[in-house]
Amino acid sequence: MAKAKTKKTTKKAPAKKRARTSKGRFVADDPSTPGNEAYVTEKQPFSTKWLVPVLVIGVIAVIFVLTG
Repeated sequence: MAKAKTKKTTKKAPAKKRARTSKGRFVADDPSTPGNEAYVTEKQPFSTKWLVPVLVIGVIAVIFVLTG
């Protein structure tokens, strides 16, 4: 028998990166605080996957309005 294919949906945890000062040196962790200041989460890059279909639909709508 063939095995059923299962989709694996795994979400990646936000990437942590060492925090730096304005001079480029690493920031030390302050043990008296509950959070860890030595690491910061990276900002996710801007996703443009949705941009192309939206632009295509927009261009088609403009052509339809101008010709009709």
